[in-house]
Amino acid sequence: MFAQIRAWLILSRGSNLPTVWSNLVAGWLLGYVYTDRFPYANGLLLSLLGLLLGVSLIYVGGMILNDAFDARWDTERRSTRPIPAGLVSARSAFIVGGLALFFGSWFTVAASLGGHRGITFVLVALLVGGVIVYDRWHKGVSWAPAVMGLCRALLPLIGFFAVGGLIDGPHFRGWNLVALLAHPCVLWLLTFSITLVARHEASPGTPPRWAEWLLYLVPVPLLLVLVLPDVHANPRAALIGCVLFWAWVYFSNRRHALPAGVGRRVADRLAAFPLVDFAAAGLFYYNVGFMRSGTEGSIEVGWAVFASRLVWIMPFGAFGLTLLLRRWIPTT
Repeated sequence: MFAQIRAWLILSRGSNLPTVWSNLVAGWLLGYVYTDRFPYANGLLLSLLGLLLGVSLIYVGGMILNDAFDARWDTERRSTRPIPAGLVSARSAFIVGGLALFFGSWFTVAASLGGHRGITFVLVALLVGGVIVYDRWHKGVSWAPAVMGLCRALLPLIGFFAVGGLIDGPHFRGWNLVALLAHPCVLWLLTFSITLVARHEASPGTPPRWAEWLLYLVPVPLLLVLVLPDVHANPRAALIGCVLFWAWVYFSNRRHALPAGVGRRVADRLAAFPLVDFAAAGLFYYNVGFMRSGTEGSIEVGWAVFASRLVWIMPFGAFGLTLLLRRWIPTT
């Protein structure tokens, strides 16, 4: 019984779930401060919890389907994986993975605040479509890392629109739109780079050196957008997040030499997603200040204080939780 439970946990790559939560909440917080109305209803927190449950199921479902589609390849090259080892059948993996995608999609759309479920549905459909395309055809194709990157980039956008963020609203136009899209683009680039390196975990050879150096350039756009015209932000969060990301990557490279250290490097890169999310919080910190300056004791100020704490509790908590969970659940 214990062996089967562990097998399903291995299939789920559940240790990476905190990074998914961090990606979603980073976009959710920006949508919270860039909205045409102030969503301070009692259902706001319940909506966030529903979104987190939904994207968690989508992620877990995608990971399980990944192994289901790779069963034959794993039998030849990674016979210790749960399906080749006989701990989980491919049929069961397809059923559980498919159900997780279905219910995850439903929860994510249903948890969106009223009036924004249409665009959330479109984004979730793109996410699920990307997950299925990657799982089915990622072996041996050059475009697979780009599809995987799209899946990560959609997470903050889902959070942004689900809470009511409007890119055509009166406070979010022009260069500010570029600043918003910088975070999803950085997540796409980071995922692309990680996927390139991860391909060598169970294959001969070592990752290209340019893919390793690309990691150091990944968060730079989050700093550059802060100097764009009409973009108001607190640069401290962006700088702290970038410095922590660079330090983490540098010491990871020192600890895990190639080619034997590919798997460890990939695990460290995955854990670093929340550091990038915190680097994107400069826009949030500037705008939430106006909400916190309202009438003391009001619902608006109360939610602003809660959000101001969540913006650092979530990424750093997710980072630590990922490091803790990966002791028992492999990240790849």
